[in-house]
Amino acid sequence: MRGSLAYRRNEAAILRGDVPKKYTRILPHIPAGDVIELGSAEGVLALLLAREGRRVAAVEASRERHEAALRLADRWGDSGVTFVRGDIREYLDQLGQFDVLVAVRSIYYLRNDIDKVFAAVAEQIPNVVLCGNRNRADAWRRGRPHEPLGEFNRYAAREGMRDVLERHGYRIVDEVTEGDEIVVGRRD
Repeated sequence: MRGSLAYRRNEAAILRGDVPKKYTRILPHIPAGDVIELGSAEGVLALLLAREGRRVAAVEASRERHEAALRLADRWGDSGVTFVRGDIREYLDQLGQFDVLVAVRSIYYLRNDIDKVFAAVAEQIPNVVLCGNRNRADAWRRGRPHEPLGEFNRYAAREGMRDVLERHGYRIVDEVTEGDEIVVGRRD
Protein backbone atom coordinates (compact mmCIF):
# COMPACT_ATOMS: atom_id res chain seq x y z
CA MET A 1 0.00 0.00 0.00
CA ARG A 2 1.39 3.41 -0.96
CA GLY A 3 -0.25 5.23 1.89
CA SER A 4 -3.59 6.15 3.28
CA LEU A 5 -6.31 7.21 0.86
CA ALA A 6 -6.55 10.70 2.37
CA TYR A 7 -2.82 11.16 2.03
CA ARG A 8 -2.73 9.94 -1.57
CA ARG A 9 -5.64 12.21 -2.52
CA ASN A 10 -4.00 15.26 -0.93
CA GLU A 11 -0.31 14.47 -1.28
CA ALA A 12 0.67 17.46 -3.42
CA ALA A 13 -1.05 19.91 -1.06
CA ILE A 14 0.38 18.21 2.03
CA LEU A 15 3.89 18.31 0.59
CA ARG A 16 3.44 22.08 0.14
CA GLY A 17 2.28 22.34 3.76
CA ASP A 18 -1.36 22.95 2.80
CA VAL A 19 -2.95 20.40 5.10
CA PRO A 20 -6.64 19.46 4.66
CA LYS A 21 -9.15 19.80 7.49
CA LYS A 22 -9.28 16.00 7.77
CA TYR A 23 -5.93 16.24 9.56
CA THR A 24 -6.29 19.56 11.37
CA ARG A 25 -9.77 19.02 12.84
CA ILE A 26 -8.38 16.91 15.67
CA LEU A 27 -5.79 19.48 16.82
CA PRO A 28 -8.11 21.52 19.10
CA HIS A 29 -9.04 18.33 20.98
CA ILE A 30 -5.48 17.31 21.88
CA PRO A 31 -4.51 18.48 25.39
CA ALA A 32 -1.21 20.23 26.01
CA GLY A 33 1.91 18.16 26.58
CA ASP A 34 4.23 15.66 24.99
CA VAL A 35 2.49 13.31 22.56
CA ILE A 36 2.93 9.74 21.40
CA GLU A 37 0.92 8.90 18.30
CA LEU A 38 -0.10 5.30 17.78
CA GLY A 39 -0.40 4.47 14.07
CA SER A 40 1.03 7.73 12.78
CA ALA A 41 0.80 6.75 9.09
CA GLU A 42 2.52 9.36 6.92
CA GLY A 43 3.26 11.59 9.93
CA VAL A 44 1.07 14.57 9.05
CA LEU A 45 -0.54 14.94 12.49
CA ALA A 46 2.77 14.35 14.29
CA LEU A 47 4.43 17.04 12.21
CA LEU A 48 1.56 19.48 12.84
CA LEU A 49 1.88 18.88 16.58
CA ALA A 50 5.64 19.43 16.41
CA ARG A 51 5.00 22.75 14.62
CA GLU A 52 3.07 23.74 17.76
CA GLY A 53 6.28 23.18 19.72
CA ARG A 54 5.37 19.81 21.16
CA ARG A 55 7.69 16.86 21.64
CA VAL A 56 6.20 14.03 19.57
CA ALA A 57 6.97 10.35 19.01
CA ALA A 58 5.21 8.91 15.98
CA VAL A 59 4.91 5.11 15.99
CA GLU A 60 3.97 3.36 12.74
CA ALA A 61 4.18 -0.35 11.94
CA SER A 62 3.95 -0.05 8.14
CA ARG A 63 7.33 0.36 6.47
CA GLU A 64 5.82 2.24 3.53
CA ARG A 65 3.94 4.74 5.69
CA HIS A 66 6.92 5.20 8.01
CA GLU A 67 9.17 5.95 5.03
CA ALA A 68 6.57 8.39 3.68
CA ALA A 69 6.60 10.15 7.07
CA LEU A 70 10.37 10.48 6.94
CA ARG A 71 10.15 11.95 3.43
CA LEU A 72 7.46 14.40 4.53
CA ALA A 73 9.51 15.46 7.56
CA ASP A 74 12.48 16.03 5.28
CA ARG A 75 10.32 18.06 2.91
CA TRP A 76 8.88 20.21 5.70
CA GLY A 77 12.28 20.70 7.34
CA ASP A 78 13.67 19.47 10.66
CA SER A 79 10.61 18.72 12.71
CA GLY A 80 11.87 17.36 16.00
CA VAL A 81 9.46 14.41 15.70
CA THR A 82 10.90 11.05 16.66
CA PHE A 83 9.62 8.65 14.01
CA VAL A 84 9.59 5.04 15.16
CA ARG A 85 8.91 2.14 12.84
CA GLY A 86 7.40 -0.54 14.99
CA ASP A 87 4.42 -1.76 16.92
CA ILE A 88 3.24 0.17 19.98
CA ARG A 89 3.13 -3.15 21.86
CA GLU A 90 6.95 -3.14 21.74
CA TYR A 91 7.14 0.24 23.54
CA LEU A 92 4.62 -0.10 26.37
CA ASP A 93 7.31 0.40 29.02
CA GLN A 94 8.24 3.80 27.53
CA LEU A 95 4.79 5.41 27.54
CA GLY A 96 5.46 7.27 30.79
CA GLN A 97 7.50 9.84 28.86
CA PHE A 98 4.31 11.28 27.38
CA ASP A 99 1.29 13.27 28.55
CA VAL A 100 -1.03 12.38 25.66
CA LEU A 101 -1.61 9.33 23.50
CA VAL A 102 -3.27 10.07 20.15
CA ALA A 103 -4.58 7.30 17.92
CA VAL A 104 -6.33 8.12 14.65
CA ARG A 105 -8.04 5.30 12.77
CA SER A 106 -5.85 2.71 14.44
CA ILE A 107 -6.89 1.12 17.75
CA TYR A 108 -9.00 -1.56 16.09
CA TYR A 109 -5.78 -3.03 14.66
CA LEU A 110 -4.76 -3.96 18.21
CA ARG A 111 -7.44 -6.65 18.08
CA ASN A 112 -7.22 -8.95 21.13
CA ASP A 113 -4.38 -6.87 22.61
CA ILE A 114 -6.47 -3.72 23.00
CA ASP A 115 -6.96 -4.17 26.75
CA LYS A 116 -3.30 -5.08 27.32
CA VAL A 117 -2.21 -1.91 25.52
CA PHE A 118 -4.75 0.36 27.22
CA ALA A 119 -3.92 -1.07 30.65
CA ALA A 120 -0.31 0.05 30.06
CA VAL A 121 -1.47 3.39 28.66
CA ALA A 122 -3.71 4.00 31.70
CA GLU A 123 -0.82 3.37 34.10
CA GLN A 124 1.38 5.95 32.39
CA ILE A 125 -0.52 8.51 30.28
CA PRO A 126 -3.18 10.85 31.71
CA ASN A 127 -4.78 11.93 28.40
CA VAL A 128 -5.95 9.92 25.40
CA VAL A 129 -7.42 11.20 22.15
CA LEU A 130 -8.99 8.61 19.85
CA CYS A 131 -10.34 9.23 16.38
CA GLY A 132 -12.39 6.52 14.71
CA ASN A 133 -13.23 5.56 11.17
CA ARG A 134 -16.73 6.46 9.97
CA ASN A 135 -16.93 3.70 7.35
CA ARG A 136 -15.84 0.94 9.74
CA ALA A 137 -18.10 2.31 12.47
CA ASP A 138 -21.11 2.41 10.15
CA ALA A 139 -20.46 -1.16 8.99
CA TRP A 140 -20.18 -2.33 12.61
CA ARG A 141 -23.40 -0.51 13.58
CA ARG A 142 -25.23 -2.17 10.67
CA GLY A 143 -24.03 -5.59 11.82
CA ARG A 144 -21.69 -6.05 8.89
CA PRO A 145 -18.29 -6.65 10.43
CA HIS A 146 -16.11 -5.49 7.47
CA GLU A 147 -13.47 -8.17 7.45
CA PRO A 148 -10.70 -8.88 8.26
CA LEU A 149 -11.08 -6.94 11.53
CA GLY A 150 -14.67 -8.03 12.14
CA GLU A 151 -15.83 -7.36 15.69
CA PHE A 152 -12.84 -5.11 16.39
CA ASN A 153 -14.35 -2.46 14.11
CA ARG A 154 -16.45 -1.60 17.17
CA TYR A 155 -13.39 0.42 18.24
CA ALA A 156 -13.78 2.57 15.12
CA ALA A 157 -17.07 3.82 16.59
CA ARG A 158 -17.62 6.27 19.43
CA GLU A 159 -19.24 3.54 21.52
CA GLY A 160 -16.16 1.31 21.33
CA MET A 161 -13.70 4.14 21.91
CA ARG A 162 -15.66 5.32 24.96
CA ASP A 163 -15.87 1.77 26.26
CA VAL A 164 -12.14 1.06 26.08
CA LEU A 165 -11.30 4.36 27.76
CA GLU A 166 -13.87 3.96 30.53
CA ARG A 167 -12.81 0.34 31.15
CA HIS A 168 -9.34 1.67 31.87
CA GLY A 169 -10.37 4.47 34.21
CA TYR A 170 -10.57 7.42 31.85
CA ARG A 171 -13.29 10.03 32.23
CA ILE A 172 -14.70 11.20 28.89
CA VAL A 173 -14.09 14.95 28.62
CA ASP A 174 -14.78 15.66 24.95
CA GLU A 175 -16.52 14.03 21.98
CA VAL A 176 -17.08 14.86 18.34
CA THR A 177 -19.90 12.95 16.71
CA GLU A 178 -19.71 14.07 13.08
CA GLY A 179 -17.39 12.52 10.53
CA ASP A 180 -14.69 10.33 11.98
CA GLU A 181 -15.77 10.47 15.61
CA ILE A 182 -13.36 11.72 18.27
CA VAL A 183 -13.34 10.72 21.94
CA VAL A 184 -11.05 12.33 24.52
CA GLY A 185 -10.42 10.74 27.90
CA ARG A 186 -8.58 11.95 31.00
CA ARG A 187 -7.39 10.18 34.12
CA ASP A 188 -7.28 12.48 37.12
